[in-house]
Amino acid sequence: MSVLDFAKIASRPASNEESEPAPAAAGSFARPLSRARIVDAATRLIARRGDHRIPWPAIAVEAGGEPFGAAPDWLDDLPDLIDQCYARTAQALADSLLRAETAPGNALDKLAAFLVAALEARRELGTLLSFRRGRNLPEALQRRLHERDMMVRTRLKRLLEQGRRDGSLARRNPDSACELILASLMVPDVAVTDPEQLIWDSELVELLLAALAEPHPPESRTDALPRG
Repeated sequence: MSVLDFAKIASRPASNEESEPAPAAAGSFARPLSRARIVDAATRLIARRGDHRIPWPAIAVEAGGEPFGAAPDWLDDLPDLIDQCYARTAQALADSLLRAETAPGNALDKLAAFLVAALEARRELGTLLSFRRGRNLPEALQRRLHERDMMVRTRLKRLLEQGRRDGSLARRNPDSACELILASLMVPDVAVTDPEQLIWDSELVELLLAALAEPHPPESRTDALPRG
């Protein structure tokens, strides 16, 4: 499968778009919100607000429920909810890395597989949180975020190093290349699933692959000389 094929796959909708039930209409009897739906709603609020202080009414409305309903008992522990939000991002990226590591082809093909899978997960979850935005969280939770961040970066840099060895990727600094990829995936805006978003995701895959695969052109001596 070619890199262009991977880029085309990025335009496919998330796997659960058709299976996700629509929010209940206002005033109608609504089922209790599932844990996954609550966690995803809280994740989107953290990404949108840049703040981990998320009240239950805001979460309920974001999840498609009523703001005046009672919060589930397990929501009493806010740090646990926040941990679950970041755990969803960590699992999505781990699954995407596994798809890349087991994909056929060279490192460029594997990187394309990672980007496609990560963007599909971002559309499904609504956003991917950055693990480096938890400075105001309890110390134990900060340590878990650091561990997840290191796990993702270590595996991603291993993939980039493989590309340098097989010649499919340019000899970029792996830390800088890793930062570029994750910064492109962990944007604060919430991703929505519509035709325009699918086009943006497909173009993002192509742009990132081009930036990481093509070496900088050598600087000519005339260009290097100062101009008078």
